[in-house]
Amino acid sequence: MPRRLRLRRRLPCLGVVLLLAAVLTGCGEKPLPVPELPTGSLSQKQYEDAFPRAAQGLAARYGVGRDLDSDAGAARQAEHVAGLQRLLRDWATRLDSLHPPEPAVAPQARYVAGIRSFAADLDRARTALEHGDVQAANALLSTGRIVSARTRADLLAARRGFHALGYHLQDLDRAPVKTD
Repeated sequence: MPRRLRLRRRLPCLGVVLLLAAVLTGCGEKPLPVPELPTGSLSQKQYEDAFPRAAQGLAARYGVGRDLDSDAGAARQAEHVAGLQRLLRDWATRLDSLHPPEPAVAPQARYVAGIRSFAADLDRARTALEHGDVQAANALLSTGRIVSARTRADLLAARRGFHALGYHLQDLDRAPVKTD
């Protein structure tokens, strides 16, 4: 099969998008309800427990936990990316509502900024898909070029900050994008 046809058939939901969907859906488990998050000041342990719950159920809510059919058109793929963007923005808002111990406030702010920035980064792929350019969207998503320098910097700073404080946050190093 010629390379051009293979690229057209590949879904743009590769690489970072598939990784994010897998992380946020619990890697194929049945959909979880969106849980209530704790309010008020949290201890490190409470924050570590609440952090992954902030994303639970969001993939099902926005319809992005399922794989797209191999023949999904550009419009359907654009809808999928838009759903992912809504998921990311909701997740960022939910994380931002958590009140970690004072030393973790700055890393949390950077992580939330990174998630929001990644949602904005996906505009380029969605725009390409809305114009029917699956190949351009694929190039952005499969190569990682979709991730802006700002997104990468925020996520790296957040991860380093959390690690330096000894936080063990589920999927911290994989979602929304792998940056190591």
